[in-house]
Amino acid sequence: MELRQLRYAIAVAEERHFTRAANRLHVAQSALSHQVQQLEHELGTALFTRTSRRVELTDAGEAFVLRAREVLAATERLRGDVASTAEAVTGTLRIGTITTLTQIDLAAHLRSFLDTHPGVDVHVVSAMSESIVAQVEAGELDLGFIGLWHTRPRAGLTARVLGTEQLVAVVARDHPLATRTTVTLLDLASVPTVDFPEGTGARRQSDDAFAMAGLPRKVVAQAGSASLVAALTEAGTGVGFLPESDAVTRPGLHLLRIADAPIRTVHMISKPTLVTPPGRAFADLVERHLGGDS
Repeated sequence: MELRQLRYAIAVAEERHFTRAANRLHVAQSALSHQVQQLEHELGTALFTRTSRRVELTDAGEAFVLRAREVLAATERLRGDVASTAEAVTGTLRIGTITTLTQIDLAAHLRSFLDTHPGVDVHVVSAMSESIVAQVEAGELDLGFIGLWHTRPRAGLTARVLGTEQLVAVVARDHPLATRTTVTLLDLASVPTVDFPEGTGARRQSDDAFAMAGLPRKVVAQAGSASLVAALTEAGTGVGFLPESDAVTRPGLHLLRIADAPIRTVHMISKPTLVTPPGRAFADLVERHLGGDS
């Protein structure tokens, strides 16, 4: 069993397609398929079920890919430990972040990090908190910057609290509520609202607030990003709900503080068994910026 075979299997699992996996790894499809077949032969079981259109993981494949990620992460840590003797960190730093992160200046931190570690490639994706948590758990991301309402990150993940943030209401500047500066949940219970998709952490923050107050709500539109929530709100669709740090950056909207607003906690998360040397180094940089407080 070779490390490249592990990388090939992981790529096929993530792409669900042999040709796309081969293109991603810059190898011939025939070579990739041959190596995966050799790996399956050595393991004595199929890792994938193949159809003309798609590739799916078997149960054995699911278990193998999870362990393969851990092995590759351990290999990267070993390389990082050796490289650290020469004060060099190499590899890829993979970060997932919510779009409303303001508790740290992520762009400035990345610039500082790359100045110190020019041999590192940086990949940053934006997503909902739930997706980021799943990708960190699977080893697809080194670090995640997420907002959680009521709950703490799941077992197996380490979490560093970066700060807390209130939810606010936003309205178009010609909305009847635009003459006010504060509202209560009762004021918003019967008006059309715009919010994040049902089931997401951002949506649960507002749903739970209304439920705990014993109030109904009228969601007329759902949007998968803060920018879309803002755009629908500015167009007059309804009252939008956004984190305060995001709302203050949108001049086309009027901000309304909610007297009984819910508060969420923003975390930096990682999975110790899977985080790579670049991930550890960047987390250390964030910790230093925050002053090392727990």
